[in-house]
Amino acid sequence: MRSSAIVVSVLAALVVSLALPSQLPAQEWSAEQQEVWSVIVESWDAIVAKDIDWTDTYVHPNAVVWGDDVPMPRNRSSVKKWERYSFQNSTTLVSEYSLAAMVVQSNTAVAHYYYSLGTEDAEGKPKTVHGRCTDILIIEDGRWLFLAWRCGDMPSTSGT
Repeated sequence: MRSSAIVVSVLAALVVSLALPSQLPAQEWSAEQQEVWSVIVESWDAIVAKDIDWTDTYVHPNAVVWGDDVPMPRNRSSVKKWERYSFQNSTTLVSEYSLAAMVVQSNTAVAHYYYSLGTEDAEGKPKTVHGRCTDILIIEDGRWLFLAWRCGDMPSTSGT
């Protein structure tokens, strides 16, 4: 009888400890961090909306970026060229982003976050991807602009 009470107590403590993190207050982000995060989300919204000029709005002219799905780093004009192709061949149906960590120092911000995208190719075949990005932005003329990023999908475990 006594050992079952101990087991119940241990299980109750485990349940409470697992539930506790979700009840803790969320990370407090500074106004600057919130501003940077807004720019990141706005840029994704522009991509989802297939705004071919999003690079002109959000990407610094000297940016160099690299993703797991490309063989070499790309500059702003190369990103725009490949986005045009991508926009013609797929549609993002749902997207979600979750900030993991960010530091803003002087005129530079580094943001680490996760993304989930539900897309459909030109034939209507759905695909779900989850991944992570590290974005580096600088503030120039009062605007945060992407100077670099490194993004990549995580390996799929669901097959979709």
